[in-house]
Amino acid sequence: PTCIDLPDCCHHLSKRVLHNILPRLTSLRALSLSCYEIVELPNDLFIKLKLLRFLDISRTEIKRLPDSICALYNLETLLLSSCYNLEELPLQMEKLINLRHLDISNTRLLKMPLHLSKLKSLQVLVGAKFLVGGLRMEHLGEVHNLYGSLSVVELQNVVDRREAVKAKMREKNHVDRLYLEWSGSGSADNSQTERDILDELRPHKNIKVVKITGYRGTNFPNWLADPLFLKLVKLSLRNCKNCYSMPALGQLPFLKFLSIRGMHGITEVTEEFYGSWSSKKPFNCLEKLEFKDMPEWKQWDLLGNGEFPTLEELMIENCPELSLETVPIQLSSLKSFDVIGSPMVINFPLSILPTTLKRIKISDCQKLKLEQPTGEISMFLEELTLIKCDCIDDISPELLPRARELWVQDCHNLTRFLIPTATETLDIWNCENVEILSVACGGAQMTSLTIAYCKKLKWL
Repeated sequence: PTCIDLPDCCHHLSKRVLHNILPRLTSLRALSLSCYEIVELPNDLFIKLKLLRFLDISRTEIKRLPDSICALYNLETLLLSSCYNLEELPLQMEKLINLRHLDISNTRLLKMPLHLSKLKSLQVLVGAKFLVGGLRMEHLGEVHNLYGSLSVVELQNVVDRREAVKAKMREKNHVDRLYLEWSGSGSADNSQTERDILDELRPHKNIKVVKITGYRGTNFPNWLADPLFLKLVKLSLRNCKNCYSMPALGQLPFLKFLSIRGMHGITEVTEEFYGSWSSKKPFNCLEKLEFKDMPEWKQWDLLGNGEFPTLEELMIENCPELSLETVPIQLSSLKSFDVIGSPMVINFPLSILPTTLKRIKISDCQKLKLEQPTGEISMFLEELTLIKCDCIDDISPELLPRARELWVQDCHNLTRFLIPTATETLDIWNCENVEILSVACGGAQMTSLTIAYCKKLKWL
C-alpha cells in the first residue's frame, strides 16, 4: 500500500503495528496515526519509510518525535496539531528539505525551536509559538510563512522598541489569531517602553482574534482600538494589572466578543471606553461581553447613545466593588446575564429587565434581595440560577411566572419556595432551611425535580 489511514473509531494501536508492520511498508506515501493513544514512537520507525510524503500524528499523546523522522527527506506535510504533551522537536529537523506544511497548533508545551527557521521549503507553518529569550525577535521576523495562530510569549524579555520592530509583525499577513503574553508578576521599569513594545507588535489589518496577557504598561497603544481592523471579531485582555484606563474599544466596528479580566488598576469605565467614532453606535456588533476579576472597579458610565445594540450575553464575575445601579441591563438584545461574586449587589431590578432576557445567573451575592413585583414583570424570563444568595428567604411565582428552568443552591436562609406553573425543571441543593415547597395554583408542567440536602423540608 502507498497510503494508510487508521480509522478514528479504534483508539488503541498495538505495539506490533508500530514495531513490526509499519517499518516493512517501505512504499508508503501517506500515513495517519491521528487520534490514537500513542505516547511514543519507536526510534527507528521512519528509517525505511523514506518515500513518505504525508504524516499525520495529530491528537495523540506523544511527548517527543523519534530522531528517525529527520530521515524523511521526501516529507512534504507533517501534522502535529493538538498533541498537548509534545515538548520538543528533533534538533535535525532542518534535514526535512522538502517539508512544505507544518501544523503545530494547540501544542501548548511546545516552544518554537530555532532550527525551524532553516526549513527553506516551508510554505505553511500553522500554530507557531515563539519563546522570546530562547528565540530572538529577529528570528521571528525572518519567518514569513506563518498561518493560523501565532503565540509570542515571555515578552518581558524584549528590551525596547527597536527589538520589537525586528519581529516584523505587520508582515505576517496570513496570521489570523495573535496571542501576546508577558510572564511574571513584576512591574515594568518604564511604562512608556512597554507601550512602545506593544505598539510595534501591532498585527496586520486582517487579524481576527487578539489576546493580550500580562501586559505591564499603564495604558494601551492606539492600534488596539483602530476602526480599520475590519475583521477583528474577538479580543481578550487578561491580567494587565497596571493599566488604569480602557482603550476606546467601542470603535472596533465588527467586534463580537470582548473579555476583560484581571485589570486591577481600573476603578471606573468611562466614556473613553466607547470612543469618539460617531458614525455608528459604540460596540455596534458586540454579542458577548465579560468582565472578570476586577477588584477596584466601582463605576460604569454609560453614554445613553444606543451603545451595545446587539449585545446578547453579559457576564460580571468577581467585581466586588461594583453595584448593579451602574450596569447597563436595559439593553435591547440582551438574552443572558450572569453576575457572580459581587457582594455590593443588594437589589436586583426584575421590574426593568428587557423583554429579550431569557436567562439569569446570580452567584455569591450575599446581600442580594429579589424585589417584589410592582406590575407585569419578568414575563419572558425562562431560566434562573441562584447560588449562595443568603439574603433570599422567599421565592414566589409572581417573580418568575414564565420560568421553565430553576436552579437554587446554597441559599441557606430560603424557607419557602412556591414553584411557578410554567416550571419544567427544578433543582434545589443544600438549602437546609427550606420548609415549604409547593406548586402555584393552576398545576405544574414539571418533568424533572431534584431535591438534595434540604433537611427541614416538611411539605412537598
